[in-house]
Amino acid sequence: MKTVIISHVVNNFSDWKVGFDEHEKVRASFGIKVESVNQSHSNPNDVTIICNFPNIEAVNGFINSPELHATMEKVGVIGKPDVRILNKVQ
Repeated sequence: MKTVIISHVVNNFSDWKVGFDEHEKVRASFGIKVESVNQSHSNPNDVTIICNFPNIEAVNGFINSPELHATMEKVGVIGKPDVRILNKVQ
């Protein structure tokens, strides 16, 4: 299992959240389980998602999927997300 933390800034959290929720089927196709969606205390448009992937192949497939990139553009992600891939040990 891989825990992945993805952070990015968006134009508008409410608009982003609608698109994020609509993207659930794509996440499910990669076996992703979203643990939490978080907003920065000081900037509600600074979003961090914590999720679990079954393996590194699923991580790479999702991160490189055209569907993800199209959705990110559509929902107003600003710049390139910061992606941290972690090995879960406990």
